[in-house]
Amino acid sequence: MLGIAAVLRFWALGQPGTLVFDEIYYVRDAISQLAHGYPTTWPNDDPALPNPLGFTDTASYAVHPPLGKWILGLGILLFGPDNGWGWRSALALAGVATVGITMRLAWLISRRMVIACLAGLFLAIDGVHIVLTRVALLDGFLTLFIALGALLLWRDHLSVTARVEAIVKRPPRWFRPWLLAAGLTFGAAAAIKWSGLYPLAFFMVFTAVRDLMLLRRFGRSWVISVLRAGLTAATALPAALFAYLASWSGWIFTTGGWGRKPGEFWLTSLIQYHLDMFKWHSTLTAPHPYQADALTWPLALRPTAMYELNWDKGCAGGCTAGISALPNILVTWGGVAALLVLLWLVLRSFASHPSQRLVTSLATASSFVLLGYLSGWLPWVLTLSRSAVFQFYAVTLTPFSAIALALVLGMLCGIPIGNAPARVPGLRLSLDREAVRGRRMAVAMFVAAALVLAILFFPVWSGMPVADWFWQAHMWLPGWD
Repeated sequence: MLGIAAVLRFWALGQPGTLVFDEIYYVRDAISQLAHGYPTTWPNDDPALPNPLGFTDTASYAVHPPLGKWILGLGILLFGPDNGWGWRSALALAGVATVGITMRLAWLISRRMVIACLAGLFLAIDGVHIVLTRVALLDGFLTLFIALGALLLWRDHLSVTARVEAIVKRPPRWFRPWLLAAGLTFGAAAAIKWSGLYPLAFFMVFTAVRDLMLLRRFGRSWVISVLRAGLTAATALPAALFAYLASWSGWIFTTGGWGRKPGEFWLTSLIQYHLDMFKWHSTLTAPHPYQADALTWPLALRPTAMYELNWDKGCAGGCTAGISALPNILVTWGGVAALLVLLWLVLRSFASHPSQRLVTSLATASSFVLLGYLSGWLPWVLTLSRSAVFQFYAVTLTPFSAIALALVLGMLCGIPIGNAPARVPGLRLSLDREAVRGRRMAVAMFVAAALVLAILFFPVWSGMPVADWFWQAHMWLPGWD
């Protein structure tokens, strides 16, 4: 799966050899930040970047934290600032790493290698994730750290559960290294884009509620249980704050960054800078042809076109080279259907007897996957003050929809999830050998079709020159043009 992910992300990565879409902001910021410790301005907005070291000494107003641009800079240091490999290689590597992390999380949830491989495959061939890890934007890095944070929190869940279910039962510890590591990781996610704070908040609530239920099992009073569960979850917050502030080190330990005032304490300037950034983000309403209401994200009804070049010679009817974050609809739409199935299982668990521990275990896993998805989507649905939002923000949802799809297909194939029974309560699936064999053949056909779609859509995801008719043949829905 990692090999497939690597091929789809590194193949022809240097093309096009110009900056596309918002690369013009992030790549230039990354280059000048490497030189100064903070971003500086450029004399023009030429996407060809004719002088890759042509930045000035004047600080520029960057509206996102620095960490994503520091990571972009690693690829630039390795391959140079004058080519697409330098701009995009760090993103492509982050995309492959995210596939690996997703596989690991799926395995820890299911304890089934088949399901882990399916989850990795679905993310590897997800069109939105491919594009956002081939183009030098920040959202691919954000997805990596959110997936890693979720993995660390699930490890914390497993550690706590194992302690509680040991022969000598013990309540959850105060010191939880996996929880602290998750706090650092989500802090790093917020240091890439502030939307990394959403999964931090969602998963800390999950941790607090889970601890509350465990403490109540030990007979603790409601007051003590609530206080301890809340305080334990909050131990991750200082770690998150530390990781976030560390990303600003280049700005803190220099004096020329945006918003720095002579004689003013750096923290005062940094707070004011953040107030200015918050105002900018909360009032961004500039119209854009590819803005997409968050309600349309799950089905990818308005993908973001990143690049398009047309010419006449060489192709019958004209040629096109473009990059558009079109979905692999079997993966994207199938993931949404799978999430609805998991939601049904969670709702069914509320009607089950508390003694059904195997069902509760499956419901907890389903809740966790749903929470990861909702943490990257629901806050944007509820954001009314900013209309300029885009489909590519939904890349943070892709690891969780891939895991959900793998889990549900595994259940259809009669594969037990973790320690849950093969017959899943709430899903009336026959365990007859012929019925299971038929469902497995259907799943195999589904996976094969998804692979075929990935091959057919890869030219549209990667900027390969194609005939214009081939490009237009991929515009299946009105909002895809």
